[in-house]
Amino acid sequence: MKKRFYSILIVNLLFLWFFFGSKSTLTAKTSQPPYFEAVDKFEKFMEKQMVLDKVPGMSIGFLKGDFIWANGYGYSDLENKVPAKPESAYRLASLTKTITAIAVLQLVEAGKIDLDSEVQNYVPYFPKKKWPVTIRLLLGHLGGISHYKDYNIEGRIKVHKNTIEALAIFQDWDLVTEPGTNYHYSSYGYNLLGAVIEGIAGVSYGDYIKEHIFNPLGMTNSRLDDPVDLIPNRVRGYRLINGDIKNSEYVDVSSRFAGGGTRSTVLDLLKYARGVIDGELLKEETWKLMFTSMASRNRRFTFYGMGWRVQPWRGHFQVSHGGSQPETRTHLIIFPTEEFAIAIASNLERLDLMPYVRRLAETVLGEDLDSLAYASNRAEQAMYNHCAEVFSHGLSQFDWHNSHIAKDEKDLAEAFAYFRQYIDRNALQKNFRETEKKILNGFHPLSNQALIKVGTFMASTIKNEMGEGRLQSYHQSGPLAFFKDYINISNEWPPENNEFKFDSSFAKLISSWERDWSAAYTDEISHLNISVSTDFDQLVPKLKKTFAGAEFYPDLTREMERVGQYFLWNNEAEKALQIFNLSHELYPNSSRSLIGLATAHVWKGNVKEARNLFKQAFEFNPGHPSVNQSQFFFIARKLEEAEKMEEVFALADIALELYPKSARLHLEIAGLYLKTGDKEKARKHYAQALDLNPKLEEAKRKLEQLEKEKY
Repeated sequence: MKKRFYSILIVNLLFLWFFFGSKSTLTAKTSQPPYFEAVDKFEKFMEKQMVLDKVPGMSIGFLKGDFIWANGYGYSDLENKVPAKPESAYRLASLTKTITAIAVLQLVEAGKIDLDSEVQNYVPYFPKKKWPVTIRLLLGHLGGISHYKDYNIEGRIKVHKNTIEALAIFQDWDLVTEPGTNYHYSSYGYNLLGAVIEGIAGVSYGDYIKEHIFNPLGMTNSRLDDPVDLIPNRVRGYRLINGDIKNSEYVDVSSRFAGGGTRSTVLDLLKYARGVIDGELLKEETWKLMFTSMASRNRRFTFYGMGWRVQPWRGHFQVSHGGSQPETRTHLIIFPTEEFAIAIASNLERLDLMPYVRRLAETVLGEDLDSLAYASNRAEQAMYNHCAEVFSHGLSQFDWHNSHIAKDEKDLAEAFAYFRQYIDRNALQKNFRETEKKILNGFHPLSNQALIKVGTFMASTIKNEMGEGRLQSYHQSGPLAFFKDYINISNEWPPENNEFKFDSSFAKLISSWERDWSAAYTDEISHLNISVSTDFDQLVPKLKKTFAGAEFYPDLTREMERVGQYFLWNNEAEKALQIFNLSHELYPNSSRSLIGLATAHVWKGNVKEARNLFKQAFEFNPGHPSVNQSQFFFIARKLEEAEKMEEVFALADIALELYPKSARLHLEIAGLYLKTGDKEKARKHYAQALDLNPKLEEAKRKLEQLEKEKY
């Protein structure tokens, strides 16, 4: 794909950067602007990655301190060869929810909305439900409001709708769950919040966010989307059908106005990010509230605050949100305390934007943000993964709160005891599943955030003993260095502080991991870029030699999976099978490599081999993302797109063996049979879905429809 560069480097007194440099970021020997090398490396990556993903057009930018850069790649309009630019205007989709949340909280600060009041106090025409639905719960997707029930209908609306008409779509539906009990993502819930804003402010949602959010931040190219208005630099949307780029289906998104109905540019999104970082629009305590994960009634974090996802990233505190709908994919990620943000938008539906976000963040920050490690022993793999989470949550929370979160020494001692009891090789080998559950609970309020308390105390201790610079270095050096330094510090403590130490066997394990990692994580591997042009016949022998004798070494399965899938989705199954076989050779106990190989065998019709591999992956680690139900749905969709329906149903049978009591799985399989015209089997699976979950309205509705068609 020919790149079209419409770069813009926006800094205060731009020419001073180029001709005189900046004392804070440039040495006297260079006349290049800051981050020049990072941008250059990233653009080389972009050129290859966009080909891999078949991306028509994309705009992306970042800010770091006072420096802002943005660029457009490919085309915003393929048919007319209009280049993508930083000023290209994309649908924001669900990124709109962050804007809606800020608007609601502005009205809370003004004393016009009570977070714990029922929504009907502000939208009286919205019907009362079985349980009260409050503003606070709606902001955190805990309000029990349904998401789309039938996206084939609700997601393809072609007529413009006002607020009352948009709410009429779902207002008579029952709640999907009692408010507060379960996280249930809902664009309709945010539409309801849009109606709250209108009811209180006395103006339209679009007018409110323009006056109170867009205008104050100088976001002059942001607005509600409207298909009939003339919008400068509007992009055209595309989708892939059987691997070919096609125009997006026309959809009017006014029906999801406050949940996904805005349009903007990456430049405006960076202004938005700047406003968030600088604490504009809201008070400091309100920002803190917004960026605190909410918890369900069973005391589990949702890792979603008020309108923002809140999860650590290799020890960085960050908030983010993505957007996906016809014509677009978007993502905004902000590191508030580090004055760093990335905004990205593409006109290709369903595109995975995270490889682009990850690579840009890594090149700008000079860090390896997503290196994974492989341990040949299942228990040790789980231990390392959870140590990495302790590190990431601990450093992130310490960064955000600037203190550890234990209440007192007794509370801290209990947290360390929890760590020693469950992040333990013997405990995992004795009962892997139950111990895994206990470990995961340790990151949530139901276990008093025991493992996060351990991590924040470790961060606090290291800062006090070794300084802020050392603490920040772990974003690059990672969890092993973090644990090693803490262990070395705690070894000097008197016996009365043993409650805050790790046991000797754990310390030895950390040392052995670090020894293997130091030998295996070479400079060449740290800069390795695995792509469709990689010669795996040459690469794998090199990796085998580098990893020889190690029990713990870099995990490259994610990169190999991405390339293997590229060939698979392009019907080059033999190439894909070769890559997945090589991945399995290097990582025989990796769930990701097992699932990749299983998928390739399904694609080729080797059902027996696929079934064995899927089962092996599931038995090895049933909680791994590679073996969850969503992964099966993703593979099934790809098989369906390739018109491999026999393989789709073979995959469905395998999934049912692993998840026999999943109502959602039966629902999806029923839909597949309905598409092929097999109404009897569709009826059977809808009935089974309803037996497993009597509240499943979609299954009930489909069964009633099928019964009517019989007569």
